[in-house]
Amino acid sequence: MLGRIFLYLVSKGRIFFGVLFLAPVLSQFLNYNKIENIMGIPTLIPCLFVGFLWGLYATIKGRWF
Repeated sequence: MLGRIFLYLVSKGRIFFGVLFLAPVLSQFLNYNKIENIMGIPTLIPCLFVGFLWGLYATIKGRWF
């Protein structure tokens, strides 16, 4: 049971990387460059969306670019 859960999480690792690492880094980059809101919402929310989509793309295609 635990092995199946671990294999599932590893198979979705690129999505987790996109959401848990790329999104905060992109958000901090935007905040550093004085872009604190995007259309009235904090930068973290669009960055989470972008990180999820980028991780999903990497999972489907098998590569990041």
